[in-house]
Parts: sequence; structure tokens; C-alpha cells
Amino acid sequence: MLDPFEEYNELRRSRPDLFVNPHATVIQDLDPSDREAFGLRYRDPYVILLRDKVRFPDGSEGGYVRIVHAAEGAGAAILPVHEGKVVLVEHFRHATRRSHWKIPRGFCAPNETVADTAARELTKELGCAAKRLCRIGTMHADTGLIAHSTGLFWAEVGPPGRLDTSEGIRQVALCDRAELSAWMSRGDITDSFTLSALSLVQELGLPPYARESLPAGSHAQEGREQFAVSERM
Repeated sequence: MLDPFEEYNELRRSRPDLFVNPHATVIQDLDPSDREAFGLRYRDPYVILLRDKVRFPDGSEGGYVRIVHAAEGAGAAILPVHEGKVVLVEHFRHATRRSHWKIPRGFCAPNETVADTAARELTKELGCAAKRLCRIGTMHADTGLIAHSTGLFWAEVGPPGRLDTSEGIRQVALCDRAELSAWMSRGDITDSFTLSALSLVQELGLPPYARESLPAGSHAQEGREQFAVSERM
């Protein structure tokens, strides 16, 4: 049976990076009297739900709820491009109880790198492997609740194959720049990972937003140079 107090203290010992106190709200040590109000409230192979005892900047004390990934790696979201078009999947999501047009993503498995997660999720969700897979950035999906970041990737892929219908993926859509703009303007794309990846890819000038030339010294040009380095790594 889960003991919130013992499980919480064990997590503090095994993963101290989750409990650093750089400034502002300070995470407090727990004692047995805190067992009912604070501690580790839930865990499964993917996520852990914590309720931390904290001291706020004004000196008062209270509780904060946060979600951390069970694996020490974070996760990956991949913007796949096939023949100059972005491949989106229509995926039913339990939390919102609706379908969303989004890019493939997933949690890191134990001892798996973020790049390995990206490659695995592409194959799993789209049924195709990456011809090129390059990291383009990092995002935090919800800084008020979720502790970890997610690695963002751009990938060149072949045509989609067998979809992972077991997790609620219904269909794919291949969208060019104009279609993506129209979908976003109508509010058809609301997934934060997808919007972040599209924003980064547009800034970097990568397909489907490829530009023939960029001003020397521009942020986009620097990003494209960094992208080229990461691609070779």
C-alpha cells in the first residue's frame, strides 16, 4: 500500500534534483504529522503526483501540487514533414475528452534518451521511421503543474504507414504552410506541443517554412546553423 510520507522521502533521497530550492517558494521537509496532507499521492509507470509542503516568500506555509515524470528523462514531441507537408494526427485525448490535431509525442522509457523516444514515437504513432531527426528546442507544457520539460524535434519522414489506433489515433492529415495557417487561425490546432514546434520551425526556416536565404547574423540564421550542428551529432 502506498505510504505518502515514506514514498515522498524516498523520492527526495533518490532524485534530489526534483527538490532544489533556488529561491522564492521553499520546499519543506516532511515529518510524520504531515502524512495526511502532504507527500506522494499517486504514481504509475509514467507520472508521479506530489503535494509538497512549501514556505511562501511572505513566510506563510501551504501546499503545492505538481506532476513529475516517473522516468528521469522527460519526453519528446516530433514535428514530422513528408514531401514539404507537416504530418498531423487526429488523436482522442482522455484529459480533454475530445480529439485534437497534433504531432506525435510521448514519455521517455526508463534509460531511454530523448532522441530515442522521438524515434520510437514516430514509428509507433505514424508507422514510419525518420529519414532525418533533429532536435530543435525544449518546452515546458505547464510551468504551474508539470515539473519536466519536453524535447522538440523536427523530422523528415516517409509516407505514414500503419497508425497506432489502439491509443485513439483516427487519421492523419498532411498540411502545407497555407493549410497550417488556416487551421491555426480557425482554432483547429490547440495542442501546446504542436503550436510550440510549429513556432520554432517557422523561426528556424525549416520545412515547410524553408526560406531560400536569410540575413546573415539573424536569429533564424543562427538557429539554422545550430540546427545543422545538431543534425550531425
